[in-house]
Amino acid sequence: MKSRHRTLVALGAFLSLLQTTPGWAQSTLSDELIVTATRLSTPMTGTSVTVIEEEDIRNSPAEDLPNLLGLEVGIYNRDLFSGVTGAQATVDVRGFGAVGTQNTLLLLDGRRLNDIDLAAVDFTNIPLNSIKQIEIIRGNAGSVLYGDGAVGGVINIVTKSPVNRPNSADIDYAIGQQQRHETNMSVSQSRGPYSLNLSSNFVQASGFRDNNDLLQRSALGQLRYTGNRGEAFIKLGGDFQSLGLPGARLIDRGARTDEFVSARNEAATPIDKALQNGLHLALGITRELSNGTELIVDGGLRKKDQDSFIKDNTGGGFNQTVDTELTTWSLTPRANLEWLLIGQDHQSVVGMDLYYADYDSDRSRNRNEAPVHRYLAHQTTFGLYGQDDFRLSDTWTAQVGGRFIRNKFAGGDEFNPNAPGANGFVGKRETTGAIEQHYLYNIGLEYEMAQNLAAFGRTGRSVRLPTINERIASSDGSTFKLKTQISRDVEVGLRYQTKKVALQVSAFAMKLKNELRFDPTLGGGFGLNENAAPTRRIGSEMTAGHEITSNLKLQLNVAFIDAKFRKGVFADNAVPLVPQWQLGSRLNWRLIEDKLIATLSANYIDRARLENDESNEGEQIPDYYLVDLRLGGHLGQAEYTGPNWSMELTNLLDKNYYNYGVRSATNIKRFNVYPLAGRAALIRLNWPL
Repeated sequence: MKSRHRTLVALGAFLSLLQTTPGWAQSTLSDELIVTATRLSTPMTGTSVTVIEEEDIRNSPAEDLPNLLGLEVGIYNRDLFSGVTGAQATVDVRGFGAVGTQNTLLLLDGRRLNDIDLAAVDFTNIPLNSIKQIEIIRGNAGSVLYGDGAVGGVINIVTKSPVNRPNSADIDYAIGQQQRHETNMSVSQSRGPYSLNLSSNFVQASGFRDNNDLLQRSALGQLRYTGNRGEAFIKLGGDFQSLGLPGARLIDRGARTDEFVSARNEAATPIDKALQNGLHLALGITRELSNGTELIVDGGLRKKDQDSFIKDNTGGGFNQTVDTELTTWSLTPRANLEWLLIGQDHQSVVGMDLYYADYDSDRSRNRNEAPVHRYLAHQTTFGLYGQDDFRLSDTWTAQVGGRFIRNKFAGGDEFNPNAPGANGFVGKRETTGAIEQHYLYNIGLEYEMAQNLAAFGRTGRSVRLPTINERIASSDGSTFKLKTQISRDVEVGLRYQTKKVALQVSAFAMKLKNELRFDPTLGGGFGLNENAAPTRRIGSEMTAGHEITSNLKLQLNVAFIDAKFRKGVFADNAVPLVPQWQLGSRLNWRLIEDKLIATLSANYIDRARLENDESNEGEQIPDYYLVDLRLGGHLGQAEYTGPNWSMELTNLLDKNYYNYGVRSATNIKRFNVYPLAGRAALIRLNWPL
């Protein structure tokens, strides 16, 4: 109730502020100039950056956001259940394996989606047709702008704004295999300086495997006030998700058991479920104070309630029910500045980030029983940062940035020894409080070698704070203590760009210490989290695009990464779940103008070690390749004036594969895998109302 009261107070104050800004005139800002959704006022210097535009998203054969991102160089998407619309999927930039989500910072309109727990980012609430563009910053170059957790990279998903768009309403309906039905509705209206957008999403599907039913509902509304000196906005949304958890398929080479082949669709856990409710609020103001000075003040609230039930099918009675509430408040003011020094133009951003997260999690044996553990924690993270772009000469451009972070964490456990089943749980953990400070930096250089050809390089330092779930299951059995992970990067590359050809090649090296990882050998074979031995990642990436004709475009991607432990008992061993090679190609062909567009993609992912196989003794996840096809186009006289359609065929060659598996801690011939779907079709129709 207290959180709801604070939310209503914030809403009232913001709406009052909208009514007290009569100096803002009729809308003149274009949708492209809205800056609250991104901090990239200028391109990142010395860094490998990709921007996926709206047209590329619309023509992609990917059915959901994780698969779309997995088509980009150096990004691996990992899935447990071939989840509809990306449910429970994760993305991993530059090879972090099981902790890829925690080392890749995901943003929606510039606001963090990563929470202080280990839960995966929920992609199901972001339909592809709601996205304007996606910004991908590889490596830790985005750490200065966006903060901790941006070790492997930053992915910022920028959604469409109703500003300067014609009044419209449309409905999007899709039907596919596994009894999948999806409906997206959107209404955009503008009157003078005001613009309003309302959208909703509904998904229902039986899933590829038994007990993998998905029910998803979400709604979002945004109101904007736009003037010739700035804008103000407010967004409010909510969501609900119910997802069946079918568990793994067992492969035991010693016992000659292979459920991946014999029973890949069946469920090991026929009644396990995960439920989630969410609420999110964002509001902000952009104001041009003077020529070259722009102020952005925005903040937000995200609240989620997660419930799950996991039944023990071994007969040991170790059921577990988890009920978790997590609330995160944020305030992120900043300023964009253009200024002149010694005859050189400078473009700078300076700002502050303040995040406060409150965590409350009850753990009991069964539903409606008293919790054995109640974990209570809160974390306050303060960041102060600045980044400056400037020219050193006619051919040299530099970017220099730094960030200071102060993090305060406190956590405790209200252990109830009298609760049912308490004797099967680990005992109480001490209340722990800690305050730590860190610095981050990024330095980038670009050199224009010739027309259309540039060399670039950078170096940077980043950190990742431990999540609360990692602290709860840490290797220190009596406290929540874990050290903060630290990473240092260097990268060099070449970029060539003409009207018809785009080529970028880069090489990077990354060294980490205090890396946060799960060790399956600890905790009596159940595994615990710890600061692992130092690791390193060395790799290269190449992406090339060629416009063969005005109607035919080809793109090729190649990524290589060698992720290994540097020291300790696993020195020189490969980091689990990190494929060395990733190859991809995409062909886009406008067969009949906008009436019929075909996109064919083919991707190869190399083999990788199973999770828990740090010793590199067990069987590996096999390599695989996928071919996807999308056909689509517009049925009206011109683009966006009439209905449009698409048919997506994924895994066209019907390959049986998996990209995630876990090795037994005691038997290298025994492991669990998570089969993914074979050939599937999805037909979509979008109809303006």
